[in-house]
Amino acid sequence: MIQADWTFALWAVLAALAALGFWADRTRIGRNVSGLAIVLATGMLLSNIGILPKQAPVYNVVWIYLVPLAIPLLLLKADLRRVLVETRGMLLPFVLGAVGTLLGALLGVWLLPLGEHAAKLAGVFSATYIGGSMNMAAVTQAVDLDPSLATASVAADNVVGVFYLAFLALAPSLVLFQRWFRVTGDELRTTSDESVQAANDRADAESDVIPLDPLHLGIALAVAFTICAIGQALATWFGVGGYAILFITALAVLVANVFPRQLGRLNGDYEVGLFMMYLFFAAIGISADVAAMINSALEIAAFAAIIVFCHALVIFGLGRVFRTDLMDTVIASNACAAGPASAAAMAAGKGRPDLVAPAVLLGVFGYAVANFIGIGVATWPGWG
Repeated sequence: MIQADWTFALWAVLAALAALGFWADRTRIGRNVSGLAIVLATGMLLSNIGILPKQAPVYNVVWIYLVPLAIPLLLLKADLRRVLVETRGMLLPFVLGAVGTLLGALLGVWLLPLGEHAAKLAGVFSATYIGGSMNMAAVTQAVDLDPSLATASVAADNVVGVFYLAFLALAPSLVLFQRWFRVTGDELRTTSDESVQAANDRADAESDVIPLDPLHLGIALAVAFTICAIGQALATWFGVGGYAILFITALAVLVANVFPRQLGRLNGDYEVGLFMMYLFFAAIGISADVAAMINSALEIAAFAAIIVFCHALVIFGLGRVFRTDLMDTVIASNACAAGPASAAAMAAGKGRPDLVAPAVLLGVFGYAVANFIGIGVATWPGWG
C-alpha cells in the first residue's frame, strides 16, 4: 500500500511504531513482553500483509546513520570511575555472569545446527546478555545479520528473558540460595511500610518527566555527531570501515570519562538515543520475512536458553565459591542479562534502594563493553 519511495509516510510510520513501543512499556502487558517485542510484531504485521514495503531507502538511513548516532547518546554518562567505586560487591558477579554468557554462546554453537549464521548469532547474543538491547542493535548492524534472524533473535530474547527475570525475582526467597550465599538480611524484609515505600518510589520515578532543553539537546547531538565522524574516519583509516561502531563506542566512553561532570548535567540525551534504537527495531521488524523467521525461531530460542542457563550456572555457582552476597548477585545478573532499567526496577521492588544506583551504573558499564565483546565473538578466527 505504502510505496518504498514515500519517504515522509515511512518516517511517520517508523516514528509511530517507536511511540507505540514507549507507550507499551508503560502498560502492564508491555512491561511483561517489552515494548520492543510489540514494535517488532507490529512492524512485521504491517509489512507482511502488504501495507509497508520490506525494503526502502528510509530503513537504510536508520541502520547506517541512526544506530551509530544513538550509541554515544546512550553512553555520554558512562563514567567508569563511578562504576568501580559505587558498584561494590556487584562487579565480581557481573564479570562472572559475562563469562557465563560467553561460555553459553560457545556451547550453543557447538550443540545446535545454526549454520552459516552461527558466529553472527553468537556475537549478537553475547552482546545482548552482557549489555542489552542497545548492544543487540549495534552488533546486529555491525555484522549485517539478516533481518529475519534479527527479529527471531529479539523474540527469543524476550521469551527467554521473561522466564529468567521471573527466576531472579524468586531467587532471594529460595531457602537453598539463602544457605549458599551471604545474605545481608535487607532483602528478606517484607513489612508493609517498606512495600508501600518501594511502590511510591517506583511511582515517583515513573512520573518524572525529563525536560528536553534545546541547548542540552543541541550539545548532546553535536558531541554525538562529532564522535561518529571521528569514529568513522578512524575505522576507514585502519581499513575496517564496517566496524566503525567499535571506534564510536570507544570514543564515546573516552569522552564520557574525560568530561563526566559536564556531560552529567545534560538532560534528554539518553532518551533521544533510546528513541533512535526503537526506530531501528521498527525498521528491523518491517524488513523481516515471517516465514524465514519461523523456520529459525525454535533453534534461536534454544540458543538463547542455553546461554542464559550457562550465565546462571556460572554466576550463581562461582558466586557461591567466592561467597558473594545474594542480592548483589541477583541484581548483577539482572543488569548483565537485561540491562540497567530492569536491574534498577528489581532492586527497588525488593526494597533495596541502596542497590538502585549501582544497578544502573553496572548496566551502563555493560553497554560500554558489550559491543567490543559481541563483535569480537562474531569475528573470532576460531570459527573457521
